[in-house]
Amino acid sequence: MTVDHRLYLDTNALILLNEGEGAARRLLEQIITVAASKPAPLLMTSALTLSELLVKPYRDGEMQLINAYRSWLGGLSWLDIRPVSHDVLDLAALLRATRQGLKLPDGIQLATALIAGANGFISADKGIHALDQIIHPVLGRLPYSPLTIIRPDEPTLTALLESMTA
Repeated sequence: MTVDHRLYLDTNALILLNEGEGAARRLLEQIITVAASKPAPLLMTSALTLSELLVKPYRDGEMQLINAYRSWLGGLSWLDIRPVSHDVLDLAALLRATRQGLKLPDGIQLATALIAGANGFISADKGIHALDQIIHPVLGRLPYSPLTIIRPDEPTLTALLESMTA
């Protein structure tokens, strides 16, 4: 029986996919292949991610990467690119206010994942941690599902792939 995954890809996961090497990249490619074969989009990220992906290639003048990442702006069949909405920004501010050391871009990424209904967040960022219950000072308890952080290392991605194909 396969586990129902709705996976959010943080910027560093997409960098690994496009620029990385080794077993973790190959496993991530396999996860994307499996997810892309499903009828509903299982993989998502924020429009912010596309901006973050371009920073280093612009700085370094890496035209091949600039062109590759800019082509993603039009969308990818296997990746649901979510907008940075007012609700995302409000939740990101709350997350940043209640989680010491969380940077605003990371708050936007987490908020996007929660609002989009992700249950897994693939990220190598050690400053990002799992989220369970969120209490908004105006709205009360927010109805988001818990969000598990999935580190993009070989053992973790192997287990994820196995759960998607079992």
